[in-house]
Amino acid sequence: MKRIGTMRGRVVVGAWMLGTLWLINTASAITPPETAPPHNVSGSVTDADTKEVLSFATVAFLSPMDSAIVQGGVTDLEGNFQMNVPEGSYLLQVQFLTYETFTQAVAIEKGARLKLGEITLSPAQLNLEEVVVEAERTQVQLTLDKRIYSVGKDLSNLGGSAADILDNLPSVTVDVEGNVQLRGSSNLQILIDGKPSGLVGLSSQDALRQLQGNLIDRVEVITNPSARYDAAGMAGIINIVLKKGKKKGINGSFQANTGVPHNHGASANVNFRRDWVNLFVNYGLDYRASPGGGNAFQNFTFPDTSYFTNVGRDRIRTGLSNNVRFGADFYLSDRQTLTTSFLYRYSDEENESDLVFEDFDGNRELLNYTLREDLETESDENLEYSVNYTYKFKREGHKFTADVQYQNNNEREQSEILQSEGPSEAELIPALRQRVDNQEGEQRWMLQADYIQPFAKKAKFEAGWRSTLRDIKNIYRVDEENEEGIYVPLDTFSTDFAYDENVHAAYAIISNEHDKLSWQAGVRSETTDINTEFRETGETFSWNYTNLFPSAFLTYKLTKINQLQASYSRRINRPRFRELNPFSSFTDNRNFRVGNPNLQPEFTDSYELGMIQSFKKSSFYYGVYYRQTNQLIQRITLPPDERGLQIRIPENIGSEESIGIEVNGSHDFTDWYRVNGNFNFFRSEIAGMVGDSISLAATAVTVTSRLSNNFKFENLFDAQVNINYRGPQNTTQGRQLAITVVDIGLSRDVLQKNGTLSLAVRDLFNQRKWRSITELDNFYEESEFQWRRGPTVMMTFTYRLNQKKQRQRGGGRDRGFGGDGF
Repeated sequence: MKRIGTMRGRVVVGAWMLGTLWLINTASAITPPETAPPHNVSGSVTDADTKEVLSFATVAFLSPMDSAIVQGGVTDLEGNFQMNVPEGSYLLQVQFLTYETFTQAVAIEKGARLKLGEITLSPAQLNLEEVVVEAERTQVQLTLDKRIYSVGKDLSNLGGSAADILDNLPSVTVDVEGNVQLRGSSNLQILIDGKPSGLVGLSSQDALRQLQGNLIDRVEVITNPSARYDAAGMAGIINIVLKKGKKKGINGSFQANTGVPHNHGASANVNFRRDWVNLFVNYGLDYRASPGGGNAFQNFTFPDTSYFTNVGRDRIRTGLSNNVRFGADFYLSDRQTLTTSFLYRYSDEENESDLVFEDFDGNRELLNYTLREDLETESDENLEYSVNYTYKFKREGHKFTADVQYQNNNEREQSEILQSEGPSEAELIPALRQRVDNQEGEQRWMLQADYIQPFAKKAKFEAGWRSTLRDIKNIYRVDEENEEGIYVPLDTFSTDFAYDENVHAAYAIISNEHDKLSWQAGVRSETTDINTEFRETGETFSWNYTNLFPSAFLTYKLTKINQLQASYSRRINRPRFRELNPFSSFTDNRNFRVGNPNLQPEFTDSYELGMIQSFKKSSFYYGVYYRQTNQLIQRITLPPDERGLQIRIPENIGSEESIGIEVNGSHDFTDWYRVNGNFNFFRSEIAGMVGDSISLAATAVTVTSRLSNNFKFENLFDAQVNINYRGPQNTTQGRQLAITVVDIGLSRDVLQKNGTLSLAVRDLFNQRKWRSITELDNFYEESEFQWRRGPTVMMTFTYRLNQKKQRQRGGGRDRGFGGDGF
């Protein structure tokens, strides 16, 4: 069939969208005559293949005589519709862009309620081949309990890792140590496809840098989770959703990338579906060589002496990583689905680090020069098996699901360290040879069941149970060469640590909707049992506690698409394995990161009020949030001794109160220029003590913002310029300085739009640097560090097999509430 040209395709789509808007406006203006009392009609609209809900589909009741519109409207965010239609005979017409139109004769009897149930629409295959649709799917959507970011539409993410993608999301940052923070807090939970996963691994910082971004479909940010989610994570939950197609036949996408500094990789996402089975596989191969480093100036002041130290760090992390995930959906019947999947990740790294100390006396005369060279090899293997069973009952929304998941992770880090010293760089001689062997392993079982029971008109009851059983072992050994050339253990820094954690949870939620008002209330109970053992001494610690975590949501619909929502939840942050483990790093023998076996969990009460507004060319989200945290956990720096040795240890220091304002907005200035923006302001007050001597208090006021400029040049390319800003912030022991980063990207469709060629430059001006100041009674430090020195340049090619480039589905209002587009 001859393909309609681009201009004609736009006319067709433009006319369809204008007609849809006219239908909505006209239908909403029609009032049934007084002689014909209104009757309730309800139903839902879904995709016939994927069963996903279709938000903002148009539903119209037409006169069978002249096809005049008698009543009409659009489906809500959950694909449901409800309207008042006078009695009579009609043609029901349901439409959605790129789908076949659904038409059916219906009759509404006097005094009757017509429940149409689930209406399924099939993709319009012929129209997809004939019409060129230029609009792309929105980059962000805001639902009632989460924000959904379609990360593939952000050009600056191309070729990046999962850590790069998270660092580009609004209100999300990745700090100097690779920890993810949400709204200024690192106490959050990171999930893969809604569950804990081996892709995050024992060390989420390294695992997120090894997970290829092109395997990720979207990221869901849940700032105030309901009782159905784990209570862990003070600031909320970040859920990374991997790609998995469900279209019939064989389809998929393939991607290859190369970049400077070395960043080379390839990935494949392939799907095969028949009526009763859907097979899917994701594979990613990645090689990186990331140069990084930084410097610090330190001033030590003691009663009888003072001196200065300049610290220089130069490091390069190189490694090859593989991720493979495959599985199948078996459609046992119209109501039963069984999904099985297997995940395997293996990475092999070689990291080099040079650490330089230049010690000066009070007169700035060089006293000593120290060079510490560390050659580290690191291997990481993760396996994960999961099974999911879903049963859908006859009644719409009535569902039961069960999950079983097993995870086995193993990491091993081995270092050869040579320390040389001398009065100057030219006079260095070897002084120490040390070896470090760090072995970690985790086994985890997760068992879960969930049940949803609709009742009454729009009411729903949910209940569920989850048990998570974790067993972690860590053997940390440091050896030093003696005068005879024999390596002997340093007992002070060696440990054999075992950690067992069992969490059993049950929850119940009830929700309902009355006209413009909807509400949800729930409670979750979690029983935690933690046991730790130092095997070399036999010393043990145990904790067992049960807590209740209520949640509540209230939503008022100002209009069909403008909403006001208030929410509350209680959260817990349990000490992580690394926070309890005594030792975690020996690369820097003047700066030790240690754990605290006596650490207790922290608890947070979180409140949020938000409003969604949508206009013809704009959409906005305004939110205010407040958090109250007790038994606050913070990693603090203890005062150094006269040798300059520093220890950083997590402690329960006291309490924190935080209040913030968040604004997300999107505006289409023209057909070729769109702006998305995010602004987050928060203020926190911390009051705490460590022992009787260290007082910790801080009032922090800071902002983070991101502005994304999106350009579409007709028949040439798409372009994007992103500007990220993180304001300065006070801490309990100093302050962090501001960062401004610029990313740019270009993309062009090729091969009749089956392929896309993209160029991205991250950190264009090499400003992605973490700068901080630490101030103690006898110590002052200014430091600067980069995980990866910029700028980085990435070229990416994507080819789609039997897939059209993702496009916007729905009417002109489907912009995604909040529209910050990150």
